[in-house]
Amino acid sequence: MMNIKLLKKYGAQTVFYEKDDIIFEQGMAPDYFYYIVKGEIKLNTYDDEDERKEFIYSFYSQGQNFGETTIFLKTTYICNAIAVEPTEILKLKQEIFLSLIKENHDFSLLISSNLSRKLYFQGVMAPKISAQDAEKRVLTLLNYGKANWQHPLIKQDLYIVDLTRKEIADMTGLRIETVIRSIKRLKNSNKLRIIKGKIVL
Repeated sequence: MMNIKLLKKYGAQTVFYEKDDIIFEQGMAPDYFYYIVKGEIKLNTYDDEDERKEFIYSFYSQGQNFGETTIFLKTTYICNAIAVEPTEILKLKQEIFLSLIKENHDFSLLISSNLSRKLYFQGVMAPKISAQDAEKRVLTLLNYGKANWQHPLIKQDLYIVDLTRKEIADMTGLRIETVIRSIKRLKNSNKLRIIKGKIVL
C-alpha cells in the first residue's frame, strides 16, 4: 500500500470512474501516474479486425498502481485502462511523479518492487501463453493469482478465483469454450475444485 497522504501532498487528484469508463487509451501519451484507492481496472487491447475480441493484460485493484512503465520509457500506451467497477483513483502528473521518486527513497523502492512483480508475472506467463497446452496456460494463471493477488478465503488454504471464464480466456489467449473444457479437465484431475460455480484452488 502506498502513502496516500504523500501522494496528496505532491498534488495527486482524486478521480472517480464508473464501470466501463476509459481511464486512458492505447496510443495516448502518459500524462499521469495512477494509484487505485478502491475499485478495479483492467488493461486490455482489442483485435484490429474484430473489436469484440479482447486481450486482457492484467487486472489491478485497491492498493495497486499502474501507468508508470510508460512514463519511464517516454512512449505511448500500448493498451487501454478501463474501470471494471466503480473506482476511485489518485492520479499524479507525470513530471511530479518523477520528482517524487527522486526525492523520496521509500517511494522509489516501492515503485521498483511493484515493477518487479509485473515483470515477474510476464516472465511466468509468457512461456505458458506460447505453449500449446491450454490446461497449463489456465493453471499457471490461476496459481499465479493464488500466490500474488488479493482474494477472499473460504478456508485458510483455499483461494476463490475472482475471474470469469471469459476473463481467463482473454488473459490466456484462449477461446472461452477451450477454457471451460480445460477447467473441467483440471477439476476431473483434482487440480482445482468448483464450489457454487466458483473455481477454487
